[in-house]
Order: sequence, then structure tokens, then C-alpha cells
Amino acid sequence: EKKKQIKWLKETPAQQRERFIRQLRAELTVNASDGGRGGGASRQPFTRGGSGINGIGSSCSRDRASREADHRSTVNYSVDENPERGNWSGRLDFVLSCLGYAVGLGNFWRFPYLCFSNGGGAFLIPYAILLLLCGIPVFLLDLSLGQFTSEGPAPAGSLGYSMVFLSTTVSTYYNIIISISIYYTFASMTSTLPWNNCSHHWNTNSCTDRLPFVSCGEGQPQPNGTCYNGTIFLGIYNESLFQKTTGLRRILASEEYFNREVLKVSGDINKFGSPDWKLVMCLLLSWIVIFLSMIRGIKSSGKVVYFTALFPYVILLIFFIRGVTLENAIEGIRFYIVPDFSALGKARVWKDAAGQIFFSLSCSWGGLMSLSSYNRFHNNVIRDTFFVTSANCLTSVFAGFVIFSFIGHLAGNLRVPVSDVMNLLPGSNYWSILFFIMIFSLGIDSQFGLVETLITALCDKFFVLRRHRLPLIGAVCFVMFLLGLPFTCSGGLYLMNIFDRYLSGWIVLLVGFMECILVGWVYGRPGFGKFHRFTEDIALMMRQSISVADLGRTEYTKGKGDYYPIWADALGWLLSVIPLLIIVGTGLSRLLMEPVGISWWRRLRDLSIPTYTWGPAIPRYRLLMAPYLEKLGVLKYFYLDPKRNIKFIDVFPIESLNNMDE
Repeated sequence: EKKKQIKWLKETPAQQRERFIRQLRAELTVNASDGGRGGGASRQPFTRGGSGINGIGSSCSRDRASREADHRSTVNYSVDENPERGNWSGRLDFVLSCLGYAVGLGNFWRFPYLCFSNGGGAFLIPYAILLLLCGIPVFLLDLSLGQFTSEGPAPAGSLGYSMVFLSTTVSTYYNIIISISIYYTFASMTSTLPWNNCSHHWNTNSCTDRLPFVSCGEGQPQPNGTCYNGTIFLGIYNESLFQKTTGLRRILASEEYFNREVLKVSGDINKFGSPDWKLVMCLLLSWIVIFLSMIRGIKSSGKVVYFTALFPYVILLIFFIRGVTLENAIEGIRFYIVPDFSALGKARVWKDAAGQIFFSLSCSWGGLMSLSSYNRFHNNVIRDTFFVTSANCLTSVFAGFVIFSFIGHLAGNLRVPVSDVMNLLPGSNYWSILFFIMIFSLGIDSQFGLVETLITALCDKFFVLRRHRLPLIGAVCFVMFLLGLPFTCSGGLYLMNIFDRYLSGWIVLLVGFMECILVGWVYGRPGFGKFHRFTEDIALMMRQSISVADLGRTEYTKGKGDYYPIWADALGWLLSVIPLLIIVGTGLSRLLMEPVGISWWRRLRDLSIPTYTWGPAIPRYRLLMAPYLEKLGVLKYFYLDPKRNIKFIDVFPIESLNNMDE
């Protein structure tokens, strides 16, 4: 082996290329034992006939059940199909990674709120309709593109770059939420929860640990008294007295703890302050966890998700059992599920349903493409799509029952927000620890997908980085940690609000819309051939055949009662425009870089059709495209190994192709 390596080092580029061609020809002409299901073509590399390539396509005539049974029996997950990039160690690794990436914090607090405010149980009707019409197709689109090319979003060109930008930018501030959950987890390990009373140095005179006082307004009856203005005092439960003056708002101890102790929020964004060392330590710890979880790429993160993706369901079930046993829990659940069908006539309800589906499934961020790129080529992507989307939908619905069972109890007894429910349960410390560990688990596996998007894009764009993946992961985590430091400052909450508003709003919907348009145009362009429709690529992997948006009006960003300064909104608009500039700028640069003498019409045409390097990354699967490309008359231009610049005719010379019209 050493002699071979020394000999290869002395080769000229032409000799090296010839060696690669011989190796590729030998690999593809081996008669695989799986009958063409991914082990290679037949011994006769190319013969004219019904199927184009002898042996390829023969398995397509078998029934689906036998194909799937054969595939399951022949898949050896201990051996990577793509050694350069690696593959998942098991199918469940991929499914749980997608589930953990898709199921996040929005499933637990945003969906129940939207369901309650948009007609209760009636909201499930537009939600289910749009899930079938929009959510599942776009989810399948992302998974199929990644699995078909065995690459992340980078090969998608400008659209892929915009996805990488969105995921990278969001991951810088999304980890702050994980850091806060770590902060609260450690804070819960005390005899008394620090947000339970007003006896701490961060509390103000407006603080109250009597929860009913928060909703106390002039003339409003309370459980044991009435709120009055002026100098009249009110006693509730005969336990405490305090003065209710006109215009004074009482603040819960938990709210003051969050704003004044955890985040140390300043008065406005102009008073930005410096990083808080406690939050910085929690942020550093979260990035260390991410680094250790991804230290071996998908091989390690695929095992971590067995805990991070499943543990929240265990905690959710525990909270559900506890919640339904509380007094008045049924009242809250009734508010959640009783339908108001009149709400279906409002455009806002359908808009909220579409937005919730799109964001809860994490479509068009590039993460799904990155995760599916590590699948084996013949993985049943349709089955995985229906499983993950269904589980995501059911998780949201089930979380609503949990949340509203506690809301019913609180509304009927104490009139307090659900965020303070942990203070009222026996053993509140243990409940609090479980709750915040669940929040941590929900956030961390979503963060895996965001970070993996950037790492996969870099490795696919610069192949040399694949051999240095560990230093790359360390460098990415360290740089992202530094970029997250501004969010730990006193004005970090305002900055996070700007980033979240402008990076997770209409721009993601627009990127997803452009993804659908581009795929539909490139694959479905009339006259370019049946194979270049998207469904044909899915059929190749599966070995079987298979409205006007109301974005609403723009509003300025608001903080606590005050509008942000103009420069803050300008920063947000700049962030949201960058993905569009990437798409438009890359397209224009490719348009202008075409050789001189080519007409503008042909330049535009070339930009709107697939390149001859597009397709599966593994040569033996690219060989499956030959019969279709032969019918189109473009086989001699097709690259069998794009990375080494080797065309199909370099490996399998075909004399008849020389007479084909270009």
C-alpha cells in the first residue's frame, strides 16, 4: 500500500485521471449481488435496449413489498454506502433526528395559543388541510433533494446559500434560549425557588408574590375583596396588605426574576451594556454540549437524539397525568377543543395555520436537506415524511391538552399565568427541574440541525474539510459562541427580538416559495424531458413510480410598550434582505460570467435547466440516470464523477453517441 501511495504521488494529473477512470469502470462493471439495487450495473456496462443500461431498471418491475423486504434484508448499516461523507448508523437515527429538529418550542407554546385564539377545535380543520396541501409536500421536497444528491443545501446554488445563511444566523441567538433553560435548571436546585417571592435584591416596590394582585384593577372584584384606587388598602386571604394606586401595575416575582436577574434587561436597546458572566457560562456550556454531541458527526448526534427527541415526550406525559388530575382542568381543555366554526371565515385563521405548519416542520431552512443527505440512496423517504409530519402534528395537539389543563386549574382558582404553575405544585423544585430539562431537550436537537446545516455545507463545498471535520466542528462552535455574546448583554433581549422577527418571518416563507418555484420550473420545464421532473427522481430512489398568500401589513417592532428606534428596524430589514441578495446576486454573477458571444436568451435558458453535474453524488447511482439521459440525447455531456471531472463517455465510450446532435 505504501508503494502504491508513493507511485500515485509521482503521477501527472493526466495519469491520475486515467487511474480514476479505470477504478470507476472496474467498480461499475462489477455484477452486484443485489441485482442492481445499489451495488452497481451489470458486467456489460452499456447496451442499447429497452432499459438503456443492461441490468438497471430490472428491479422496477417487481412489486413494492418484495422490493422493500429485499432492501431491508440487504442493508448493512455497519458499512457506509458513501464512505467520504458517512451515513446514518440506522434508520431510526435519521427519523429521530428529523423529529427532534422539527419538534421544538413552538409546538409546546405557540400551537396551543393559536388554537385557542383561532376558534378552538375548529382551528384543526385549516391546520389539517394546509398540512396535506403545503406542509407534507414541502417537507418531502426538502428530504428528497438532500437524499437524491447526497449533499446538503450548498449544491442548490444561491437558494442553498440563503438557507445556510438563515440557519447560521438563527443558531446564534437560538442557543440563548437553551442557555436560559440551563440557567433556570441550576436555579431550581435550591430549597426555595428564587422567583417565588419578592425578598431578593433584584425586586422592586412593584413586585408581588401574591399572584392574584397582578390582575387587580380599579373596581374589579377579587376572590376575597375588591381593588380600589387612592389610599384604600385591600386584604386578600387575610395574609397581606398592599396599596393599589391608580395606574400602578403590579409585577410578578417570576417576571422580575427573568428580566432583572437572568437577562438584566435595560430600559431600551440604546443601553446595550456588557455580557453577563452567568449567561456567558451557560452559553458556553450549551456550545460544549453541542460540540461533544457532534464530535463524530451524525454518528454521535444520531445517538444523542435517542434521549433529546424522546425525553420531552416522557415529561409531557407526566405533566399530562398531573394536569388532568387538577381541579377545573376540564374547563381549560373545553376552551381548547370546543370549536367556533365562525372563525373559519377569517383569513387570519388560515394564515396562522399555514405559518404554524411551515415553521413547526422547519421546512426551507436547509436542515432537512442536510440530515437526509446522509441517508442511503434507496431509503423510503416518503414513509419517513409521513411519520415525522404526523408525529409533529400530534405532538402539537397533545401539548395543547397539557397546557390547557393547567390553564383551566389556574384560571378557576388563582387567576395566574401558566408560567407560574410550577410554584404551586407540591415539590415545585423537582417539577421545575423536569420542565426546564424538557425545554433544553427540545432546543438542543433543533440546534443540532441548524449547526449541521452549516457544517454540511462547508464540507460539501470544500472537500478537504471532510478530513478535518473535528477541528471544523470545534471552530464553528467557538465562532458561534462568540457571535452569541451580544445576546447575553442587557440589550440582548431587544436584539434577539429583532433577529427573530425578521429572520423567522416572511423571508422564510419567501425562500420556501422560491424553492417550490425553482424546483417546479427546472424539473417541469416543457421540452427538457420527462426524467427531469421531480417525481421521477423520487421514483429513482424509491424504485417505483409514484394560493395567493396574505402576508399582512408591516408593523414596526415593539418592545415593552415602546417602539424600537429606526436603526433597529433597519438592521432587521437588512438581515431579512440578505438571503434575497444572495439568491439574486449569485444568479446575476453566473449570468455575467458566461463566455463572450453567447446570447442573453441562451444564458437565461442555461440558468433555468439542470446542470450536467446535478444528480446523486455516488457514481453507481448516477449511472441509473443514463437510460433517461440517452433518450434526451445529452448522455455524452453528463458527468459520472463531477468531483473528478469524469464524464460518462470517459468511462464507457459509446461510438453511437458521436453522431448525436448536440
